[in-house]
Parts: sequence; C-alpha cells; structure tokens
Amino acid sequence: MRSRELGLSWRFLLRDWRSGELWLLVASLLLAVAVSTAIALFSDRLQLAMGRQVAEVLGADMMIRSPKPVKDNLLEQAEAQGLALSQVLEFPSVVMAGDEMHMVSAKAVDNRYPLRGHIRISDQPFGDDRIVDDVPGPGEVWLEPRLFPLLKVRIGDSVLLGEARFKVTKAITLETDRGGDFYSFSPRLMFNQADVDKTGIIQPGSRVTWKTLLAGDAEQLSAFERWAESRLQSSEKLVLANDSRRELRQSVLRLKQFLGLTSLAAILLAGIAIAMASRRFVERRFDHTAIMRCLGASRRQVFHLILAELLLVALLVSLPGVLIGWGLQDGLVALLKGVLPAWLPEPGWLPMAVGGATGFIILMGFGLAPLLQLQQVSPLRVLRRELNPAPVATWLAYTLSLTSMTALLWYYVGNGLMALGIVMAVLVLLLVVSTSIQIGLRLTGKHAITHSLAIHWRMGVNRVLQQGSKTAAQLMAFSLIFMAMAIVLMLRTDLLDRWQDQLPEATPNYFAVNIQPSEVNEYRRFLQGHRMDSSALYPIIRGRLIEINGAEVRQAVSKEAQDHNALNRELNLTWSTGLPEGNTLLEGRWWTPGSAEGLSIEKELADQLGIQIGDNLTFMVSGYQFTQKVSSVRAVHWESFRPNFYMVFPEAVLKELPATWLNSFYLEAEHKNRLNRLIAEFPSMTLLDLDAVIGQVRRMLQQSTLAIEAMLAALLLAGLLVIASVIESSIDERLQEGALIRSLGGSKKQLLIMQAGEFVVLGLFAGLLAAAGTELCSYWLNTRVFELQWQPTLWLWISLPVTGALVLGISGWLGVRRVIRQSPSSSLKAL
Repeated sequence: MRSRELGLSWRFLLRDWRSGELWLLVASLLLAVAVSTAIALFSDRLQLAMGRQVAEVLGADMMIRSPKPVKDNLLEQAEAQGLALSQVLEFPSVVMAGDEMHMVSAKAVDNRYPLRGHIRISDQPFGDDRIVDDVPGPGEVWLEPRLFPLLKVRIGDSVLLGEARFKVTKAITLETDRGGDFYSFSPRLMFNQADVDKTGIIQPGSRVTWKTLLAGDAEQLSAFERWAESRLQSSEKLVLANDSRRELRQSVLRLKQFLGLTSLAAILLAGIAIAMASRRFVERRFDHTAIMRCLGASRRQVFHLILAELLLVALLVSLPGVLIGWGLQDGLVALLKGVLPAWLPEPGWLPMAVGGATGFIILMGFGLAPLLQLQQVSPLRVLRRELNPAPVATWLAYTLSLTSMTALLWYYVGNGLMALGIVMAVLVLLLVVSTSIQIGLRLTGKHAITHSLAIHWRMGVNRVLQQGSKTAAQLMAFSLIFMAMAIVLMLRTDLLDRWQDQLPEATPNYFAVNIQPSEVNEYRRFLQGHRMDSSALYPIIRGRLIEINGAEVRQAVSKEAQDHNALNRELNLTWSTGLPEGNTLLEGRWWTPGSAEGLSIEKELADQLGIQIGDNLTFMVSGYQFTQKVSSVRAVHWESFRPNFYMVFPEAVLKELPATWLNSFYLEAEHKNRLNRLIAEFPSMTLLDLDAVIGQVRRMLQQSTLAIEAMLAALLLAGLLVIASVIESSIDERLQEGALIRSLGGSKKQLLIMQAGEFVVLGLFAGLLAAAGTELCSYWLNTRVFELQWQPTLWLWISLPVTGALVLGISGWLGVRRVIRQSPSSSLKAL
C-alpha cells in the first residue's frame, strides 16, 4: 500500500474516532487482547508453578537413576549448561538399637538436597512438623516416625548403621521425592553423605541406587536431555518430573484444559462482538464508499483504505491491550497470593506475543468477511440508498472465523487432535442450533400465537418473528453467550466438584503393606476397635507376565509397547470376589463366587499391550506358571489414593500362592499417636504416609477452582460486550422505527415495552437453546475430555431461560432508552 493511501486511512481513522464510530470495535478488540493476554500469562505462570510442584515429588526437574555413580563427563556437562546438581545414595540395610533391629531404606544426601520441594521434620515422632532447609549433620540420623516404636528409641538415643554409630536427632514426616514402588517400601533412615564411608556398608556387589538430581529452566533441561540421551549407559535411566506421580500430572493436565477452554470461550464471545461491530462499521460506510466510487476510486482502493483503517485500529489497540492484560493477571496473582503456589515464575514472551496477535487474528477471522462487502458497493447507491451490496459468500465468513478460532484453540489447549475435535463438535452444535431456530420461528409464525398478547407486546414478538435471518443471528449470538458462561460455571460447580469428589475429606492417607496372612484378622480387629475408616484388604502376589496367547510377551506386543514398565518388572496381582472399590466394569463380565476361571485387566494397560477379552495370559509367580483367560476390562481411578491393580483374579486362582496383604485407611491428624501402637503390634508391617501428596493435590484443586472463577469474570465482561454489540448494531433501525411509531400516536411506554419485550423473548429462546447446547457440551467434556461421569443438569432448563429473559430484558431496556428519548422529528430527518 502506498504512503498516500496509508495517510488517507489514518485520516479516516481520526474522523471515525472523533465521531464515535469506532468505540464498539475498539472496546471489543481491547477486551479480546486484554483477556487473552491475561489468561495466557496467568495460565503460563500457573502451569510453570504447578509443573514445579510436580517436580517437587521428584526432588528435582530431572533425575538420572543408576546402580553406580554416573560418569564425570555427565556431571561436568550438566554444570556447564547451568543446571543445579545433587547426588543421593539409597540402599537397603539393617539398623540396630540395643537388642532391637529392623530393615530400613537408608538414604545418604548431600547439603544441596533437595533441589525441588522440601523436607518436613518434627522433634518427636508423629508430632507437629515444620519445613527445614538443611539435612542431617555428620554423625546424625533422621528416622521415619514408624521406626521409633519398632527400635524402641527416642530423640537423642543412638543407633548403629553398619560400623558407625549415629545420634537420632529428628523424625522425618515428609520427603517430597519419596517415589518408587511403595508396595515394597521400608522405613526411611536419612543421614549425611559424608558418613557413607565410615559405615562400611557400600562394598562391591552391594545393592545401591544412585540418584543424580538436576534442576534448571526448561531450555537447559531440554538441551541436557538431548545431549545425554545417547550417552547414558543401559543401566542408567533418565527420569523427568512429568513422568512421576500420575495423580499430580493429571491435575496439571486438567487445569490446563480448563483454562484453555475458558480462554477460548471468552475470546469467542469477543470475536462475536467484533463481528457485530465490524458489520455495523461496514454498513455505515456504504454511502461513503458509493461516493468514493463516483469520484473514481476503484474497488481495490476502497477495500485497501478501509482494511488499512481496521489494521491501524488493531495495531493501536494491541499494545494497550497487552499492558492491560499484564495488569489484570498481576492483580489476580496479588489477589490470590495466599492460595496460589508460593513460587510463581515470570512468564515467557510467547503469551504476550500471542495476546497481542489475538487482536489481528480475531479481526481478520470475524471482521474481514463484512469488509469484503464494500467491494460490491455500486456507485448507483448515491441515487438509490436501498441498493445494498450483495452479501459476501457465507462459506468465506465461516472459513475465516473457523480457521482463526482453531489456531487460537490449538495454542490454548495445547493438543491438535483435541482442538479439531472441539471445532467439529462446535460446528455440529451450531448447525443444530441454527436449524432449531429456523424451524421454531416458522412454526411459531404459522400458529400466530401472538394474537392473544397485548398490542405493545405483540409488536415486539412479531418483530422477532418477521426478521427471520437477523433474529437467527441474534439468537445464535445470545445462545453462545449463555452457553459459554453456563459451561464455565459448570466447570466450577459441577466438573470440579465431581473431580474433588474423587478426593473426599476421608480420602485414605495411610497405606499399610506387607501385612502377614496370620495377622490379617488381628489387623482388621484393630482398625474396627479404633474406628479407623478403612478400605478393603487385598492380597498382594508378586508375579511377572511372560506370555500372551502362547507367545513370549515381548514378541506378542507391538514394538512401541516392548519398553512398557509392566513388562520390565513384577506386577502386583490380587484376587477379589467383587469389583474393587472405585473401579468400573467396561467390557465382559465379572466372575461368580467360587469360580476358578477369569481375569480382569485395567483398560489402559490392555490398550497399550493390545490385549482383548478372550486372550490367554501366562504368569510366573515364584517358579509357578499358570494361564488365565481375560474375561473383563476395568477402568481404574488411579488418583483415588485407594488400592488399585492392573490384574485381578478370582480367589481360587491365587489362593494357594504366597501373599502379603495391603490396606489403606484414613486417620485424623489429632489421632496420629495411634500409629505407635499399630506399628508396635504389627512390626513386620510397612506404613506409608500419603498426607503430603494428598495435600498437594487438594491445593491444586483449590487453585484450579479460583482460576476458573477468575476466568468466569472475564467471560461475563465479554458476554456483556456482545449484548452491547447486538443492540448497537440495530440501533439505527430502532431509532427510525421508534420515530414512526411515535408519529403514529404510540406512547413512550408502549414503545419501551415493545423494544424491551423483544429482548425478553430473545432471552427466553436463547436460554432454552443454551441449555440444550450446554448439556451436549457437558456430556462431551465429561466423557471425552476430562474422563468423568456425566449426568443431566436439570436446573439449566429453568435457570438459563429465566436468566436469559432477565439479562437481555434489562440490557435491552438500558440500550434502547435512546430510542425513547430521541424526538421523532430528528430521527425522521435522517431518513
């Protein structure tokens, strides 16, 4: 574009701004940029922070696990790339105190441990704890609380580990990196790495695990991962924070999806407002364009001038919008300071860039199609004002809008297939809504149900029925407003509540493992006598899957599944007469009591290994080999903190095999002293404390709830802007219509009731359509995206129509007061 045309576009921009023609378009663009920037920044910071919370359960962002110290070149490369390092040594051993002894999981740490997360200790076993920044000093050990009654020691006593004697100084209540297979955990003993040599325990052939912990930013970690991947030995395994703790990883993923969908809803509504504002902006330039065409301007020149004006608007709005978005997210973070993670990193440049580009993307996606109509304006419109340009091809408008929203959705949700699935679902929904609107308008018009209404109400309703295409467009916009807000509100009040229902107040916070068969009845009586809320007891049999349908297991599965963890270790097998608590039977049937045939497999494992109902699986347990046919497939809620298993058998299949027993129970903090007696009565049992992990998940749920509530406020603002856009887009026509009615003897009251009544009717219809659309979207989101159970929400069918009528009725009354106040003569002169 030449500088002369650009200068003329700038003059057009200044003129339209002074005349008030651009305020709605500018407000819509500013909202879209500010909301998208604020959401992107807040989501980015919260994701990074929650990613760090996930890293805390590993003690680092990345870890190299190996049976011996890693090579010096790996450590040197990590330090050269700016990564923080800490080395941890873990090994099984026996600790002695007087005549008592017990197997422990010893852990030697350096002074930099942990790189992520923290240690919590107490001055007495099962007492009040606190966070500390240090580790045991030389000559000191910290013991897990359950070791105190087992060894009959107190704080200040000494214990013998190998050849060295240590003083017991603290009780460990939390190690955030306590990972691994907790079914075989031994009590923890932690000491300083400087004391390893004097214990004399580490000898050639000792069972030792070295953990090299690494921490840094995402770029440093990615660079080191790429460099180290081909240099690691076969015995060394690189573990990322995202690979640990499935329940926390799932929480972060769901939060990202929540925020992404909410972001899209707000931007979609802002886009509708921009489309309405652009349409009005273009329609008010038909006469100007016709005059320019008469003066010799070509179609291309006219299009370029108006396009440049709109792009200048987007350019001028982007920077203030990004700054407002930054301020909004900064204020939100300050407001939620007491609830959000204590460490919130600074966001990267990408969210701000995307936020700034959102204005251009939405303007092109939603505003370009109306703009193309200006190319169709004929010079004859100067003489015949009713000569309007032909509408641009509908497919072009839909294609532009769909493409822009798909691109933004892909960014905010972070999953291409999910983005395309949502777009296809929205298209189907829009088709259903549009068809319903057209059918409803025709049936209503044919039956002439308005004859029984008062004259001023009848005029408003007839206006809705007569303007079929315009009414359909308005109903579509209003329906999307209420549907978007209802969906987000359901995320807050329904989806999140159901998600939290999977982690209720009495969620088991202790796991008891290695319960001996001879102790099961006594253990059950102990729980009942102390009124502990307990899950069922399950036997644990350690076995390895060796064959599928007679073929060696690695040959029977796909190449991608050959490295699956289930094939590289022994599995925890169990039996049960009924479906385990929290499991859902998806395929097949459960066995009858006393049956010796059957095997139930978890769905995710079955899909990954390609196992189907009817397949024969062969297992090896302590030298004994047996085969069972798969009879059912289950869905397992792994994040429920209850005992869950990949494989479940009938009792008759495993009853004669050696087993220990597993149980989970809930115990209030004030009753923790009961654990001393429990451990003393069952010394061979291993007790695992999951209070800290459950607390982390609950904090994430609380943060997710607050984040959704903040996004709901932004969505409300976007919805109000769309309503204002719809009213403003028809205000010229309403002024002229109002002037005619007043000239023919209509009163201000009748005119006001007619205008407001129209919006009340639109609100009722839009509420009903929104209720139907919300139910469809809720079903899809629950079952396909968030993997939760769905049930119909009956309150939507009452609340949405009533809310729609009230909101649109009040908004319409406020918006059309100009029609009432303006004198008929001034409106008629403009005709």
